[in-house]
Amino acid sequence: MTDRRRNEDSLAARVLDVRFSSPDSLWKVLSVETDAGVATVVGEFHEVEEGLEYSFSGRWDVHPRFGEQFRAESYHPTPPTTKRGMIAYLSSGLIRGIGPKMAAKIVDRFGERTFDVIRDSPERLLEVSGIAHTKKEQLVESFEKHRNLQEVVTYLTGLGLTANMAVKLYGEYGDDTIAVIQRDPYRLTQDIFGIGFRRADAIAMAAGIDPRSPSRLRAAIIYVLRRSAESEGHTFLPRNKLLERTAKLLGVGEGRADPERPTPEDIRGALIMCESSGEVIAEEDEAMYLPLYRDAERHVGARLLRIHRAGAVTAPSSEFIAQATARAQARLGLEYGEEQKKAVAGSFASGVMVITGGPGTGKTTIVRGIIEASEFLSGGLRVLLAAPTGRAARRLGEVAGREATTIHRLLGYGFVEGQPVFRHDSENPLEGDVLILDESSMIDIELAARLLDAIPDSMRVIFVGDADQLPSVGPGNFLRDLIRSKALPVVRLTRIYRQDEVSDIVINAHRINNGEMPRFSSGGQSHFVSKEKPEGVCAAVVKLVDDLVNRGPYNLSDLQVLSPMHRGPAGVANLNAEIQDRMNPSSARKPEIKAGATIYRLGDKVMCLKNNYEKGQYGVFNGNQGIVVDVLSPDDVDVDEDTLEVDFDGELIWYGRRELNELTLAYATTVHKSQGSEYPAVIAVVSLSHYIMLQRNLLYTAVTRAQNLLTLVGQQKALGIMIGNDRVRERHSRLAQVLGRGGYE
Repeated sequence: MTDRRRNEDSLAARVLDVRFSSPDSLWKVLSVETDAGVATVVGEFHEVEEGLEYSFSGRWDVHPRFGEQFRAESYHPTPPTTKRGMIAYLSSGLIRGIGPKMAAKIVDRFGERTFDVIRDSPERLLEVSGIAHTKKEQLVESFEKHRNLQEVVTYLTGLGLTANMAVKLYGEYGDDTIAVIQRDPYRLTQDIFGIGFRRADAIAMAAGIDPRSPSRLRAAIIYVLRRSAESEGHTFLPRNKLLERTAKLLGVGEGRADPERPTPEDIRGALIMCESSGEVIAEEDEAMYLPLYRDAERHVGARLLRIHRAGAVTAPSSEFIAQATARAQARLGLEYGEEQKKAVAGSFASGVMVITGGPGTGKTTIVRGIIEASEFLSGGLRVLLAAPTGRAARRLGEVAGREATTIHRLLGYGFVEGQPVFRHDSENPLEGDVLILDESSMIDIELAARLLDAIPDSMRVIFVGDADQLPSVGPGNFLRDLIRSKALPVVRLTRIYRQDEVSDIVINAHRINNGEMPRFSSGGQSHFVSKEKPEGVCAAVVKLVDDLVNRGPYNLSDLQVLSPMHRGPAGVANLNAEIQDRMNPSSARKPEIKAGATIYRLGDKVMCLKNNYEKGQYGVFNGNQGIVVDVLSPDDVDVDEDTLEVDFDGELIWYGRRELNELTLAYATTVHKSQGSEYPAVIAVVSLSHYIMLQRNLLYTAVTRAQNLLTLVGQQKALGIMIGNDRVRERHSRLAQVLGRGGYE
């Protein structure tokens, strides 16, 4: 390598291949084509497109093992000058409605003058077979828009953003993108999925924001509170913890004192400003809330107590309730135990009732009994059934023998003039007499507030769920707080009914919940496969999936692999890649789309990572699973970019290339994401490599997802640690205290 080349700080090249993409970071190794030949570029890239040309800024280096490579610090796409580059550019998805075939036709017709023709003589595009007037107008409009986009990309990549993220910002803010970022770069953390505080802060620093600026410190405080809610489930943080986390986020106290770096006093002052402006609300004992969650907790508490008291006033006589319970038993041909009788009768004695218990304890039987008893009381009460997810709602409907729906659908979620609304609220409450909500441990405080706002005082509400499972993915600890408050009637089911008919999966779930080791047998439904190393765990899981699908009675929709963590050889990311390679490999006949390090193919099992209320009739929600049923190209159908069509429980949803970060492969998923779902077969990883997540309630939740077959893969030692660790990760939430104090508004 010459000294001249060693000193170069930029490189123009076309990406040939993404040779390596880290599952744990944005680090990638690219093979690129330059004027001087093929080279290697390394760095952090959110997304790059094979075939497109980029300008990389950075420096040449020599790696002791891998040799000469260009270490990129920033990059952005550049308009190509070669025919091959022009085809790749036009079909990249940036230009609406143009796929590889049509792009090749255009470039074949006009050659290296293609871009000049589009810009200066657009009518000549009609000379290309397949381009009519409408298509021509669409192409020119998109091309012109992309010229504006280039200015935005150039500006943003200069601030450290990736080109893909710049395109996403342009899609959100349009021609105002630069102005928005110059005015308030921290707004991106709330508006753009995938941008956290550190990335927004880097943009702000590059744009010249003062590190001690009050706006920066306030943005950090708000981000810490919001992130603690979204990723850890806290509805508030104690003041000291909020200050500590904010200081850590901003690097305060790390290394030598720097007069340009904010001090702890600066952060405390910014928090006081947040309180004065109402951005943060402080309770008297230093609990620091975002207004959304504080208001939601108080509203939920007040509504629950109001409904509970109203129901107690209008409750039928105990004799009449006893008659209704007896009639339900007779109609169902069952003999209820004392716990079950108490649960059915208690559902009509007050406005709110909580029923909790593990698998096999009769929750389903009680739900059926409440429905039967309701039809006897007062000439027939109208019963509504709902659950947080589509899968849970379907299961509830099947066991109850009547229609059940998701909570969002129950509330009539939809759009009015482009804005998301719930049709049912305090002004237009639900119509019915009894509402049974299954899988209530999954309900977060925001959804609870929406739900209770729509429930009239006259309705009786029964929350059913397993309080020993993991809490909701969203903020709050709803079901446990209801139980802990002691302000509402609770029936805890402990007895396993018909033990001779109960699977060993259910028995083992209860053993685990009681701190006992599960029992496995070759002829049973619960199995353990011992593998010491994480790589061995991964290989064993992939083989089990292959055997169960190709040699056994299951299909991929019936089978779910669960792992506590995303990272590592036995983590969700690597398991998904390995299972996909085995079960749905690349084929010349099978269309696919590559998005970053992930390839999506026809037939892939996928999961939604973000609530998207604009898709489908009632939205698509974090954790929903679906199957890729079509891979679309602008060359084949009237779509603007490469698009996946995903079947979510019978509803077909389209995801364009730029929305694919809202999806992930779902052959394997985390235990948290599996809540509310049951699968005929479950393979769960129990590995020492996931030491930080080895908890009893996580194992219990994983085991209770399995209906017919459960296989744990890993180390017995890891299994023992999980069973012995009954410490529940405490969430900061106040609903129990709100209920205990009589509720607020």
